[in-house]
Parts: sequence; C-alpha cells; structure tokens
Amino acid sequence: MDKNLDEKDKQLLRILQKEFLLSQRPFLDVAKKLQWTEDDVISRINNLLELKIIRKLGAIIDPKKIGYVSILAAVDAAEDKVEETGAIINEYPGVTHNYLREGHPNIWFTITESNKESLEKNLAEIEKRTGANIIRMPVTQKFKIGVELAI
Repeated sequence: MDKNLDEKDKQLLRILQKEFLLSQRPFLDVAKKLQWTEDDVISRINNLLELKIIRKLGAIIDPKKIGYVSILAAVDAAEDKVEETGAIINEYPGVTHNYLREGHPNIWFTITESNKESLEKNLAEIEKRTGANIIRMPVTQKFKIGVELAI
C-alpha cells in the first residue's frame, strides 16, 4: 500500500469500496459513518484523485439493462503508432477502458453506445482513422467478479 496513505485515507477507501451509496448527499453519508465532516471527506477524496490512488468515483451501470450495447475490441497498433492509436480511441466518449498489452493485438478497449448502429459506426471510424483492423469480441457469457482491495 502507498506509504502516503494515513489511517484516515485507508478508512475512507474501505468505505468507498464497500459502502458508498448514491443519495442526495453521499459524501455527508460517508462523513457520518466515519464521524468526520463532509468537507473532510471531499478534501480527502480530491487528494486521492490528485494522487491517482482513486481513478474514478461513480456508479457502475450494466449497459444492456438500459438498452445500450457494448463490446470488447482490440487492435494491433504498430509500435510507433501506439500512442497515436490510443489517443484516437480515447476520443470516443463510449470508450470506458483502454489498455496497452504485450503481444498481438496490443491495444484492447471496451466501447459502449446507445445502439448497435452507433457502435459499428464508431468502430468503423476508429478503424479508418487508425488504419488498424478492429477485432470485435462481443460478450457471449458474462462472469461478474467483485474486487475489494485489502486496505
């Protein structure tokens, strides 16, 4: 664990992982659980975001349940085009994850859109702009895992 985290940061991270609920005042709800002020919670969260210890704080929504479509996709970008290809992919608001991996294909990403036509249009556009063929890997069976870091 990062040496910059004090016990209060660790307490906050434990609550955010397991007990953070959407409400009118979610930070106040967290503050009450920890017996802190709402401002202290918000300040610490902002600090953890700046340190990149927290990457994102938000809801996880199942796109299929609200009528959206998503796909895991991959491209094999030339070594000298990896940064450019990744940047192009990241321009699309439906891209939720984008990873550089060893081997071929080397860039894997997920993209979610409101319908199949929009999804295919954006994938075709990414192919045209990057010059790389996209490997499309639609979900055939979902295996949902929960990750809770021991903090």
